[in-house]
Amino acid sequence: MADDAINTAIEFLEKIKSEDYVHIKFIKTNGEVRTMRCTLDFDKVPPDKRPKDVNLAKILKLLQKNRIVHVYDLDKDDWRSVPFDRSEWLETPERRRFKIRR
Repeated sequence: MADDAINTAIEFLEKIKSEDYVHIKFIKTNGEVRTMRCTLDFDKVPPDKRPKDVNLAKILKLLQKNRIVHVYDLDKDDWRSVPFDRSEWLETPERRRFKIRR
């Protein structure tokens, strides 16, 4: 398995957006380690759960200020927040793994 790196929150967001789905391993605020299968591909999000509008300025502000990315959890069937600063790795469907460097 290749071991590449993601160095910024913007790269993190771009990588999630560029794939059908990804697996992300991160540490939740309560300290629990979690691996999530998630996407930003709206074709994989049920129509009733898709955002009504996409405010890019708001997304980038949240990413810059709090380093949080909102993704759709394909197993829990709902939107979740992923903290870039507490993410360990991201893996693509082809099993290409990217270490998160902060």
